[in-house]
Amino acid sequence: MKRIVLLPLLLLAACSGGDKDPEAPAATGGASPAASEDAAAATSDSADAAGAAGRTSRYTSLKDCKVVDDGGGEDWSVSRCEGLGGFTVVINYGDARDDLELQYPQRQPVALGLPYLAGGGFNTLGDTVEWRGSGAGTAFAPTALIVRNSTVQNPERPDRPTALLAVIDLKQECVVAQVRPGPGQNEQARAIADGPVRKCLPLEGVVP
Repeated sequence: MKRIVLLPLLLLAACSGGDKDPEAPAATGGASPAASEDAAAATSDSADAAGAAGRTSRYTSLKDCKVVDDGGGEDWSVSRCEGLGGFTVVINYGDARDDLELQYPQRQPVALGLPYLAGGGFNTLGDTVEWRGSGAGTAFAPTALIVRNSTVQNPERPDRPTALLAVIDLKQECVVAQVRPGPGQNEQARAIADGPVRKCLPLEGVVP
């Protein structure tokens, strides 16, 4: 049976305590509309920062997923992995490509199209996925998922895959960003996961 996960996911754990939201600046009777707008913007930015500070990371493994269909000897397989927050993560392998599918009770399964969003080349997923959310213990509620997707983007150099970090919005059930390798890659992915809502990356024209 073909090994589904080939390359390790090098994600750093990031945990920070949740601070209380700062009080909004007090408005004075003589404040101009522009000053009021500036104060409101500053308050909004502070609230967003405080909300992001309350996010933490939890991790689950893709190494111990249960193979539910081995493809009958053909070059494909389906494996089911334990997730968090009620989600089940499924790895759909085929033709040297790994894709993730999200399953949630009473919702239709959603395939994310990771190989195709990264250019359609051969790819492998990391061993670990990072869940971003808030709450402690069983009260942890994930809002985003980060997974390393090592993909061949230069056909002439298949030995040098690009290790992207795909950021997945769990409410929209789609990929909203792909962070390229570089200094602070993990921190950038977490900032996107914890930040304002982004639009889904379009699958039209990339998924066959």
